[in-house]
Amino acid sequence: MKSEIIQRYIHGDTLIIVSSLHGICEEIAKNQDITQNSSYLSLGIAAAFTAALAAEQKEDETYLTACFKWTKTGKSIAVTAFGDGRMCACIESFAPEADTDSTVLEVTRHSDVGGEYRSVVIGKNVQGAINAYISESMQRNAKWKTIRDGRKTTGIFVQELPGGADLRKTWDDIKPFFKVLDENELINAGCEFLGERELKFGCHCSRRSAQRILETIPPSERAALGKTAEIICKFCGKKYEIQNE
Repeated sequence: MKSEIIQRYIHGDTLIIVSSLHGICEEIAKNQDITQNSSYLSLGIAAAFTAALAAEQKEDETYLTACFKWTKTGKSIAVTAFGDGRMCACIESFAPEADTDSTVLEVTRHSDVGGEYRSVVIGKNVQGAINAYISESMQRNAKWKTIRDGRKTTGIFVQELPGGADLRKTWDDIKPFFKVLDENELINAGCEFLGERELKFGCHCSRRSAQRILETIPPSERAALGKTAEIICKFCGKKYEIQNE
């Protein structure tokens, strides 16, 4: 199966979204200095899931951020995906509010029209957090599966449409695809191809956003930066030199 792609299918009363990534994760891993295989695996799952959620965005500049937080390690992966297929991510540390071993998933939808909407769920692991988001926040009858093939990650999101009742049948019908990751298996299972869109690494940073970051720094700390401050994007590493007035 091709990578860096989002594909949409329909099977009876069920929508299927397939997201497949490899090169994007490689670019993110390079920018974020990810070397451990476990961290790369988590990145692949987070990126595939975020891409599938963003496939519903209607406008190119509307974007979605899914942040997975592991309370045991104090590490987080935030993946941002735009309606036009751009994706980027940031790996950070945080201070857990409680001494627990769980995965927190924060999904934020950004829109120039509706502003920001954020939902937070908790699961025992990544899959549990995704299941919690689907049932509690999306409130949909849907299933999610992630498959790793070498360093390529493929996510399958199967969602029952309003009034439908074919989710279980669809899931059983497309199971052969899980083993071979061949689009023909979906067609053979009775899925109708609706279209596809290319995914690509692309950050949402700009000189304007760098200026906003500088403005959030306390005046006492800004003074120490000199007349020109260097702001580095935590997602892509791009450097901006901003006049510090």
